[in-house]
Amino acid sequence: MAKIKVTLFEDKFGVGGIEKFLFNLCSNLDLDKYEINLVVVSKITDYYDSLFHSLGIKITVLLPEIEQNPMKRFKKGLPAFKHYLKLNKGQCDIMHFNLSDSIDLLYVKLAKEEGIKIRIVHSHNSSATSQKKKIIHKVGKIFLENEPNYFIACSDEAAKWLFPYNVYKKRDYLFLQNAINTQIYSFNSQKRQQMRQKLGWEDNVVYGEVARFNTQKNHRFLIEIFNEIKKKQPNAKLALIGEGELLPEVKEQVKNYNLTDAVLFLGVSDKVPDFLQAFDVFMLPSLYEGLPFALIESQAASLPALVSDTVTKEVKITDYVTFCLLDNNASEWAEKAIQLSSKKRKNTISKLEESGYDVKSMAKKVSDFYQKILSSYS
Repeated sequence: MAKIKVTLFEDKFGVGGIEKFLFNLCSNLDLDKYEINLVVVSKITDYYDSLFHSLGIKITVLLPEIEQNPMKRFKKGLPAFKHYLKLNKGQCDIMHFNLSDSIDLLYVKLAKEEGIKIRIVHSHNSSATSQKKKIIHKVGKIFLENEPNYFIACSDEAAKWLFPYNVYKKRDYLFLQNAINTQIYSFNSQKRQQMRQKLGWEDNVVYGEVARFNTQKNHRFLIEIFNEIKKKQPNAKLALIGEGELLPEVKEQVKNYNLTDAVLFLGVSDKVPDFLQAFDVFMLPSLYEGLPFALIESQAASLPALVSDTVTKEVKITDYVTFCLLDNNASEWAEKAIQLSSKKRKNTISKLEESGYDVKSMAKKVSDFYQKILSSYS
């Protein structure tokens, strides 16, 4: 039997939630049944290259040069994608677009014009960082809402953000959990002790975050919060895992607060499960989120998390997530974080698995969705 040809599309491929979803999905789909192609407009990291290569999945990069500017990337990306579609005509049964805002629906429009029958749009976000971007998004949503014909969302807010009103209102979309391999994150007191000893953190209270350094993740406010924590907990440390365009700016802020010895910039790491064991509190004061993988991972590790109230409430699967008003000042955030640092940790894996956040269940859900759609065309 011929394999089902699926093309997974993303605009800017980095190290974030969408990339984690793509790898988790590809790692757990039956690759004897599916032929997966990953197409990205611009790729700003090599972090996932070897992982996808090990699965036999090729990453096609439409723009070989890295283009950070979204409008320039878009201007170059559209004709490059159109060229790709013409070269690969008839080589795709399903095109699964992983998007954050409506302007990228123009890529879906091109796919429709080139005869791609099944065009799934998967919404991974719930807002934008500026009023200008929000206006562009609203306009794009009005004119391009009919380009996709199937829909997936990681949360109710993500569906509301990107999908046509009728699709959202009737819930005519697949709700797909941002699932993880729960077992590798499961809390282990012995592993925690070993990791803290290895890092020299035995006498510290460690606050941590795993996130891209961009406006959405609100690192400037996080540093302000930690500055207040440090006044009350002299042995506190802040460990930041990730990369991004605002990293130099955040490092300068840390220097200005005289926190250089207390704030650790750990870069991109494949040891996130181990670091979550070693942290005492996870911090996420984001301006907005779809449904962040990081909070599923932190809950799997039974790690207390302090999260802005702008994050969808759907992410609270266990009692290890505490919401805080984004409008509260840094001192108020610090007080709550310090309170959470003494919270006891108990295993939460069964709760996450029951709620559908295990990666194998997620992949089966996607496969069943693909099969259902394809059967309607046979």
